[in-house]
Amino acid sequence: MKKNQGSATVEATLILPIFIFVLLGLFGFIRLRMAEAYVYEAAVETVEYMAQVSYLSECSMLVPKTCFKGYVDNGELVDNYIQGGVDGVSFIGTDYLDEDGYVCLKVSYGYGVNVPLLGSFRGKRSYVVRQKAYVGVAEDNPDEGELSDDDIYVYITDNREAYHMSRHCTHLDLTISMSSVKAAKYLGYTSCSFCKGEGDTIYVTKWGDRYHSDRNCGGLKRTLYRVKKSQVEGLGACQRCGY
Repeated sequence: MKKNQGSATVEATLILPIFIFVLLGLFGFIRLRMAEAYVYEAAVETVEYMAQVSYLSECSMLVPKTCFKGYVDNGELVDNYIQGGVDGVSFIGTDYLDEDGYVCLKVSYGYGVNVPLLGSFRGKRSYVVRQKAYVGVAEDNPDEGELSDDDIYVYITDNREAYHMSRHCTHLDLTISMSSVKAAKYLGYTSCSFCKGEGDTIYVTKWGDRYHSDRNCGGLKRTLYRVKKSQVEGLGACQRCGY
């Protein structure tokens, strides 16, 4: 036992830093995958918009480039792990209308993640997102291919109070700001039933009617689900975006 005194400390001194570096590296790769998920989600919404305007005789590469930026939900995370950030995502090779009637959005970008001791890991990724083009109905058969009202996609949240036509509706895209309880009450806000809205600093949203003591309160979160309108039968349309 006397010969082994201090051996555990030495082993911990050697192993603990390696363990911490492995965790940091794993955290970096997880964040990278999250950034790529945001890129893919934005690409899907971009190609859907392109499919809606595919009836136009001419389309420019500015269409996906401009739309894509607006659909990226976490630009800061993408800027940290995608080379060149949001602007570094390329759409060269996109086919606006292939022989099968699909819009094929080609997405290409470089990515990188820094791992302590091991250095930087770099790579490139490229894939194609396809969406059936909305080009209308052939004149010789006007009833073929009609898109019914129930076939369009809408957005809902967990509380399922209404469906939304736009994922950027102000009911869904919350802008959170700090305030005081006194100021919030003066403006007509009431305390949140989840976090009770207590403390010197509280949080409010522009379009809400409750104030919150916790910025991570569930009342300030919106989990969106993209479903067909036929799947939300019985729900009314949002008063702001339900045109």
